[in-house]
Amino acid sequence: MTKFSTDAAGFAALTLCELILQQCVKNNLFTPTEGKQILKAAAERHESCAEGEDEKIALNMETAHLLRRLSSGLGPLFDPEGRPATKAKRPLQETWVKFPD
Repeated sequence: MTKFSTDAAGFAALTLCELILQQCVKNNLFTPTEGKQILKAAAERHESCAEGEDEKIALNMETAHLLRRLSSGLGPLFDPEGRPATKAKRPLQETWVKFPD
């Protein structure tokens, strides 16, 4: 298996998560407000983990900052016309998968 750098793996994961978040909001799986809450919760989680060695603190704080910037960078997605966020337009569907015994 090819080995990838931590930077490349992190960048790929960030891109994937950003696209998943965009599709979920665009397809009304959750509201723009819920999308913002996800990013805020992730940032807060990294801030709360910023303890211990200086390197660990710096990494977690930088990650929290990145997540907060991502939230503001996705502003047009969350509020494309400058209007207040609305609730999801279609009802949530069951997503349970039944596996054979």
